[in-house]
Amino acid sequence: MLSATSDAEVSARSASVASLLARRTIKRARDEETEKHLQESCVSLLLRHQNTSELLLEITSHGKIRSISCDGCAGLQRDTGVQTALLESELRRTAEQTGVPVGLLSARVLLENIEDLITQTDTNTQQVLLNAKQRTDVCALLQSAQALMSAGIFSPELLWQEYWKLQPVLEVVYHLHTHSILTLDFMLERDAAVSAWISGQLRALCASGEASPDDQQIQQILSTVVCVLVRRAFEDCAHKLSQTCCVMLDSMIWWLLDSLSDKGAETPAAGFWVQVFDVSVFAGCVTEETLQHFFTHTLMRVLTYRPVYKVSDVIAVQSDWSFAKTPPLLTALFCKVCVVFSVERVLSQLQQVLETHEVNWRHVLWCVSHLLIYHSQTQRCLTDLLSRLLSSAFDGYDVEKMITLLLLGRQASLEGPAVFPSYRDWFKLSFGGSSSYHAKSKKSTVFLLKFLSDLVPYEPPQYLKVHVMHPPFIAGKYRSLLQEYISLAKTRLRDLKVSLEDTGIFEVVNGSAGVLECPAQQDVEKAVTLFMTSSKIPATVIEASIFRRPYFQSRFLPALLSPRVLPVKSDARMMFIEALRKADKIPAALYTSYTESCQRGTYRPKEGVCKSSEDDHLLLLQDQFLHLRTMMSAGAADGDVRAQLSRISLTLKNVCADEETGSDVITLNRDSPDPAHAAVINLILQSFCLCLLDASKVNPPNRQGSWPSVFVTVLLGHRWLVSALTHRLWDLLQHQGGALSAAHVLGLAALQAELHYCRRSCPPLQLQGSSAAALPVSECLSDALLCSTRSHMALCLRFCVAVLSYGLCRANAQAEELHNFIPQRLYKKAQYVMARLVPETRAHMSDEQESDLGTDLTGGVRDSAVALWRSAPIRSLKERPQYQLSFSEWLSSELRVQRSRDALTDPERQEYEQWACEQYYLPMSQHDGGCEGDVTGLCAHIISAVLDRNTACRTGGSSPQHTDSCLPDLLSLLQALLYEVAITQQNTSEETSHFLWDVIDSRCTVTPDPDSTGHELTHQLTLQDISRILVLVPPALLLSVRTHRTGRTLDCQRMMKYISHVQRTACGDVGLLPFNLTAHFLKAVVSCGVSCDRPAEAVDACLSLFSTECPLLLLSAARWWTRLRPVLSSQWKRLTGRDALPDQLQMLEDSHRWSRRVCAGCVWPVPSAPSWLLAECVHTSLRRSDGEAEDVNTLITQLLETDRQVLLFLFVLSVMELICAHLNEQACLKRVRDVSVCLLAHLVDDSDWLLLFDWSGSDHRLPHFLSRVASQQTLRLMPLAFYSMLSGVEPEVLAAAARCPGFLYSAAASYRELSRLFLSGPQQHQQQQVLLQARSILMSSISLSSPDCVTPGQSRQLQSEYEQLDPEISAALRSFT
Repeated sequence: MLSATSDAEVSARSASVASLLARRTIKRARDEETEKHLQESCVSLLLRHQNTSELLLEITSHGKIRSISCDGCAGLQRDTGVQTALLESELRRTAEQTGVPVGLLSARVLLENIEDLITQTDTNTQQVLLNAKQRTDVCALLQSAQALMSAGIFSPELLWQEYWKLQPVLEVVYHLHTHSILTLDFMLERDAAVSAWISGQLRALCASGEASPDDQQIQQILSTVVCVLVRRAFEDCAHKLSQTCCVMLDSMIWWLLDSLSDKGAETPAAGFWVQVFDVSVFAGCVTEETLQHFFTHTLMRVLTYRPVYKVSDVIAVQSDWSFAKTPPLLTALFCKVCVVFSVERVLSQLQQVLETHEVNWRHVLWCVSHLLIYHSQTQRCLTDLLSRLLSSAFDGYDVEKMITLLLLGRQASLEGPAVFPSYRDWFKLSFGGSSSYHAKSKKSTVFLLKFLSDLVPYEPPQYLKVHVMHPPFIAGKYRSLLQEYISLAKTRLRDLKVSLEDTGIFEVVNGSAGVLECPAQQDVEKAVTLFMTSSKIPATVIEASIFRRPYFQSRFLPALLSPRVLPVKSDARMMFIEALRKADKIPAALYTSYTESCQRGTYRPKEGVCKSSEDDHLLLLQDQFLHLRTMMSAGAADGDVRAQLSRISLTLKNVCADEETGSDVITLNRDSPDPAHAAVINLILQSFCLCLLDASKVNPPNRQGSWPSVFVTVLLGHRWLVSALTHRLWDLLQHQGGALSAAHVLGLAALQAELHYCRRSCPPLQLQGSSAAALPVSECLSDALLCSTRSHMALCLRFCVAVLSYGLCRANAQAEELHNFIPQRLYKKAQYVMARLVPETRAHMSDEQESDLGTDLTGGVRDSAVALWRSAPIRSLKERPQYQLSFSEWLSSELRVQRSRDALTDPERQEYEQWACEQYYLPMSQHDGGCEGDVTGLCAHIISAVLDRNTACRTGGSSPQHTDSCLPDLLSLLQALLYEVAITQQNTSEETSHFLWDVIDSRCTVTPDPDSTGHELTHQLTLQDISRILVLVPPALLLSVRTHRTGRTLDCQRMMKYISHVQRTACGDVGLLPFNLTAHFLKAVVSCGVSCDRPAEAVDACLSLFSTECPLLLLSAARWWTRLRPVLSSQWKRLTGRDALPDQLQMLEDSHRWSRRVCAGCVWPVPSAPSWLLAECVHTSLRRSDGEAEDVNTLITQLLETDRQVLLFLFVLSVMELICAHLNEQACLKRVRDVSVCLLAHLVDDSDWLLLFDWSGSDHRLPHFLSRVASQQTLRLMPLAFYSMLSGVEPEVLAAAARCPGFLYSAAASYRELSRLFLSGPQQHQQQQVLLQARSILMSSISLSSPDCVTPGQSRQLQSEYEQLDPEISAALRSFT
């Protein structure tokens, strides 16, 4: 290129230089004039025959320049003197020769080089982006252009004029702008067509990003251009470019929205443009105010883009516009645009747009959903906005505002309870109260009802159901208007083929506004719970079987009769089904199909029961949860996590398309876990645990944000999921705890804490078959943690430590109170199990050590437990009454422990129980659950706990009942404490000694329902426990010693009261006290009598009082005297040193001696004793000897001659034994009845025996004695004994009895009571035979009786009673009138 000299000249000059250097030995000094001349010669040489364009390209191709990229041009440091001089001289020379202005020439030269660089390496005529080599060369050329422009020989204006004539490239324009050669502002001002060209280039640039790997360069170009456009469009609205730039930005946002509206298809090109809305793009380029103006303008353009939807269309399809269905790019755009505003500002802007423009409702509603998902404060702000809209709508009767109100409220409810209440709850809150806006006047009421009526043709069925099932509050005088609307809505539902019969029969309190299609399952759960509580079919179910027969037969019964594996022992569901079958409420064919299906083990769901398509969505859920884990690992922001959880919520909703209405109570069946949706539940639990672990690798729980609570709240928004999840958690904690790893325990513990935090969003939980009140899910699940065995306690300890640790971290992170994360029942279990297994925590629980400032939870479980109790927040929970583990609760937990499988050895358990009772709870105040130093109170608590253990199972106790409990240990401890009370009793008041009877009386004041077998059994078990406790009590505590002027006497009133009113009902063996209890009571009389001034007289006085007021004790003593005598004799001799017993005890000995001789056929003087006592001694001797009929007849004959009263009481005792034999179906029934019949045959002529069956309330001594020694059950069965005896007598005996005055009345009254007794219970064939036999005897008695056997008044009474009971008997009785 440089050809000014020839090769020959160069060769000659080179040779002369060599010879010159060879000759010179000394270097000459440089001559300045020679150097200057040499420089001028070089320049002149270069200017000869030089091409200007090639010269510019060669200069810019200099190695030093070529090695510098575009980004480094600004910092280029080089000596440009020669190059600039050369370019300047050549350009000026060429301009002079051609007559072209030097500025235009330099512009053309630069453009030629740029065009050559681009076309040589790329033939694409639609190019918007340079490759790397082109970018480097162009930047170098522009660097040279900057130098020429500084020299004043380059015109940017002429450059643009020339370049615009060509086909510009956007990146070249970008570089011209960044090199400050030509700014975008200048280009836009010079030519109006530039704005359209730039818009097209921007779209092309975004599109080129799909194939170009240089995303960073694309973003730089887009950011630079957008910053210029935003600054000119919104910084100075009066600027002439403001409107132009605004139009350009609008065209781009419309292009973006067009790509989204194309059937929901999103392109990567649009994604590039969304990125320019990032706030960081505008940092340092525009002011904050300008940026807000731009984002406000953009938001308005999005909300008003193509308002094609009519309101009627929006109402119909709004359910499909949830956040999860929002295009991701639009979600990203909302995230970036709304980030610079507060939620209040965005909602205010949205309201303003709604009031002043036609809007795209889909974009508006998606924007609302975005705010709810990404900003936790949106619920409060949106609620305020809806309240203002509601008020304004009724103030001006504005239909448009009502439409806005309804659409915004429904959109918010679509996102689930995690962010907003359900539509049902919101509608009830807005219109369901008497203080609502519409209830203030008739005009307002009419306005609302007309508005709702106008919407009916467009309403989706789920909202119509809400309006019908929970209508707005309407005053009584306008109810007709409401009925018109409800009729219209029901007609519309019928047109849609949606039946209201799908709604449940039990009223529900909360629930989602999803499809209300499957309430049958919760109706079944509620009905079974009510049935177990009352043992009767709920009236609501009976009414539904009559008045809602279609629902009952097509929904309720199929849900109830879902085939399953039937338990060996009938559970609550089976008993309820059986009750319905007996009531003819279940068709025979359906019941047969159910039983056959259960036997075959088929589990196909019936028609009408909720169906699940979870298999179709399980893979999608797996992908979504995997993406969520990835976000956790990357430390994603809360808003992004909430968005992903919203998408998961939509998938969960699709798993069970028939979303349940939501029930006021979830019923938990502890015996049969819910198998439905098992795969989904396991995936959810596994994902939650893994997400927690992944998030914890990035941040500790106290720095993870609120994602766990949002996760749980999303789950709680699905009623079917809550039920299945609860069943699975219960099964894991109670039955599979040993298989849980540390990660599982940590995840489940965190889930438990979050469930407690979100407890207000979840319906309470009711244990099936339990009468206890429903509890929050977190509290109920705490009961699943058992503490009865070693393995159970280990799991409980691990779980409690994990929950407390996690709750402590979350409370610190959320600035919340700790109790919001810790369930009360779990905290109580933590107190129990930690003190039991970790002795080091006992000192901290007793406040014997100060709390440490630091809490290290990084050690093992035991170390962590100790560290937790050193933490002040953990310890402070005990100050809340509901978190205190009271002594009664501790006792209940201790009694559930199985001694053979306990984690503690016997000595360790005794040491622990002694610490808990005497060191922890005894000094503790009553306010905190202790006893305030009162040992009697401590004993009373232990006694109550022992008596309560039989009712724990009936009231919903989670632990199974077992006999291997810690009861012996606690009874041993109780006995020691009672002896301490007995020793110190002399220092207390006399009333203090009655504390034991006070405790027992308080537990025995309620008489069990005789018709309830369960309550009767529980009562009997309680009485057995009382007897077990009484024999442990020191005798000195059973009686009081009163001090009078005449001396010290025994007070046995409380003991007599207990025996007469309580123990008498538990006497199973012929109305007698058991031996151990009889012996203990008599030993108490002897022991306390010794402390009196005259012991023998005191004992005699006490036993005499028992003889007259409470004969049951002496009656029992007579039965057990053979075993009692040596015990009492040795005790009396040991305490008094005397051999002779007190008179009353000696009377028992004499009576027994007499009975033995009489039964042996000897004649012996009758001792001075009550007739009933002598009769019991004779009865005991007969039982012991098993006498034959002849011996009995001989004995009876002898007693008829000596003491007829003894024989009469012997008859009473025989009748009681006969009843006992009938109840227990003893083999000796025939012998006992023969003895009774024999006695009756000898007493038939004596009308006194009839007094035993007197129903008129006679005060004769015989019925009076019977009422004091027989239980209520025995008295109720006296009619059975009456006819049992008469069935075995000879005809002449029956005829003789029939002639006795009062017999017929007694026989008729006994038959009446016998009929009522049998009719009140289940009917059996044997009972019917007994009743028929009794009726035959009564009819025979009527025929054998004379008219004067009954009085006219008795005859009329019997006829009246038998008119309904048995008309035939009533007719027979008329013969006596």
